Amino acid sequence: MAMRVSLRFRGSHFCGGAILTERWILTAAHCFSIVSTNFLRNVNVVIGEYDQRVPDEEEQTFTVDTIKIHDKYQHASPMSYDIALLEINGHIRLGRFLLRYSDRRLISVLTSSAGPSVQPICLPLPSENFPPRTSCLVSGWGRTKERGRLPAILREVQLELVEPAKCKYVLQTLRPTQQALTVLCAGPERGGKDACQGDSGGPLICPREDGHWAVVGVTSWGKGCGRSWINNKAKSPAKRGSPGVFTDVKMLLPWIKMKLREADANPKQRSKSRLCSVRDGPVSGSEGLIRNPSLPGHLYNNNEWV
Repeated sequence: MAMRVSLRFRGSHFCGGAILTERWILTAAHCFSIVSTNFLRNVNVVIGEYDQRVPDEEEQTFTVDTIKIHDKYQHASPMSYDIALLEINGHIRLGRFLLRYSDRRLISVLTSSAGPSVQPICLPLPSENFPPRTSCLVSGWGRTKERGRLPAILREVQLELVEPAKCKYVLQTLRPTQQALTVLCAGPERGGKDACQGDSGGPLICPREDGHWAVVGVTSWGKGCGRSWINNKAKSPAKRGSPGVFTDVKMLLPWIKMKLREADANPKQRSKSRLCSVRDGPVSGSEGLIRNPSLPGHLYNNNEWV
């Protein structure tokens, strides 16, 4: 599926991403707070990954050619404009098929032999609405619980969108801010289900009315993993939790499309980016260590979810 994108630094997974076109990957800006020639030389984009312990049949590996980070990206908590686009060296072999949502399950309908897990995910339409309590999916190779180990096999969890006012309120209990929020929240108040450290950059996908799926959020941050955020104010700051916090893709849709148009206007490009359209490094060792090479001492410390 479109969420099977693993970003690796010297062979070790550190973030996820989503396929937008044959050349472009959507991810989080904080995964690339350090952008240097030496850093990028050691980054690989692995497409069609499932089990990080073995080569998968549909696996495709690329280096990074270009990185575009939102110019308003702010890494200080609470992060804002946490979005980036990666252009790979080469073209992804895409399968042409549809993701449909039926009986609360994700169903893929294959229409070619290019591989059922390698396909672009649709961007939301500007007028599209995904109301609170919409059941969405987030996936990745991040921790399955706070301070837990990293899974070698791709995991996914179903999360419901949180009402925007409630999302804003609970985030204010973590760090009051006057800045405009560019995020949405998903996850139950009681906790127990969440994205976690290592899932950053991966997509939050939600079903459209016609049964197709769209990437609505990019995994950004959270307070703990799966913590309850009921009565946050009554708790000590160290004990507070939050729903999963995702960059709001629809809010930043103009930026995404502008950057893709700019790239397509480059005379060096041999092919145009074809967005999805609808009608209208490996984890190894027993400890499963994960290190984000871009943020060794800021919000996302090694083996930690803020």
